[in-house]
Amino acid sequence: MWDQLEHAYGPATDVPVLLAQVRDPVLAPAAIGELNANVYHDGDAVHSAAPALLPALLDLAEDPTVSVRPAVVETVGDLAHAARTAEPDAVDEAWPDAWTAAVPRLLGLLADPDVEVRRVVTFPLAQAVGHRVWPSLRDRFDVEPDQAARLGLVVATGHHADPAALDWLTGLLPDPTVGLAAAVGLRRLGVAPDVRSLLDGFTDVEVWADTWCVGNPRPSAVVWWLNRELGDDRATRRTLVARLLDHPNADIRAGALWSSAQLLDDELLPLIADRLPDDEPENRRLAAHLLASARAPFADDLALAARDVYLPAADAALSALALLGDERAVEPLRQRLSGPRLGLPVQPPRRPWSPTPLEEVFIAMRDHADALLPAVRARLGHASADQAESAAFRRVLQAWQAPAE
Repeated sequence: MWDQLEHAYGPATDVPVLLAQVRDPVLAPAAIGELNANVYHDGDAVHSAAPALLPALLDLAEDPTVSVRPAVVETVGDLAHAARTAEPDAVDEAWPDAWTAAVPRLLGLLADPDVEVRRVVTFPLAQAVGHRVWPSLRDRFDVEPDQAARLGLVVATGHHADPAALDWLTGLLPDPTVGLAAAVGLRRLGVAPDVRSLLDGFTDVEVWADTWCVGNPRPSAVVWWLNRELGDDRATRRTLVARLLDHPNADIRAGALWSSAQLLDDELLPLIADRLPDDEPENRRLAAHLLASARAPFADDLALAARDVYLPAADAALSALALLGDERAVEPLRQRLSGPRLGLPVQPPRRPWSPTPLEEVFIAMRDHADALLPAVRARLGHASADQAESAAFRRVLQAWQAPAE
């Protein structure tokens, strides 16, 4: 049978071997990882092997002797998520019937003795949109002793956006342990979240580390998740970030900085500048990077921050200061040109948080070219000069309309 079916890498002839290996405690972690990679891949399609595989995965998930049951359930969730989000013509026609048969079996795992299984099973159940599962999620909530599993039940209920769940979710809002999850679910029902209820959820965020929707020990992950959930509600996202930038938890402040990158405005930028002397060194770097990306006019603050003993933060602050064309960037740039560490990348990866390349930094200092020219020429003339760096500096000189010698 399997040779007639396909996964992301071709004929699914390896599936029976991998399923057998999942039952071996030694081979199981690698086997379920490979199986997931083969059938889920990057989540843009549900291949013909997936419907046939689904019952076998549920057999494994229900078997208490299988050592990787949570990972098996997560694979089911990955496939269900792909089926819900991929282009319709990329989902095998047998999937809907296989999925309909799988949902009751997944509901049975809500009361599984293994708390790790209970925590993750709400991931595939959250994808069961169109199936009436939220009453089962609600009923399990009343008896579920594990807080992370309770959060997963509320989040999964919200994913279904069933109007019948509105009153139940509303009743959960005053509970500080699940109010944040309830507020996110209510937003899917068209109820605008109250920022106060969102902020109350950050009183104790550690428990979110064990949920399927966040699944990260860093509190900042809750901030990232919440910003994704708020989506196009920029006003709420911006208000939330502004309040969390001053949170006592340094990692929550980091999450607020990361999440503010697409929300920068004249009111938010001063709050970011206030983080330049943050107690957490990485937060100082993040703040300086944001100010650099916005060409924000906080030259006095950046001039101080450019002296940071944490060199990545000093690099980011100096770049931000130079991008403003500020004269106070001249001397530290000269020192770096003549020292062993320039601290400015030549060609960084073009990602939102990439450092500003040296070419851009120095071109912005064109009004102070005369003061920088001797040091730039000396660096170009050094026998061990990096070729890519030298090429970048030659482009700087061209932009300055200055000869190399």
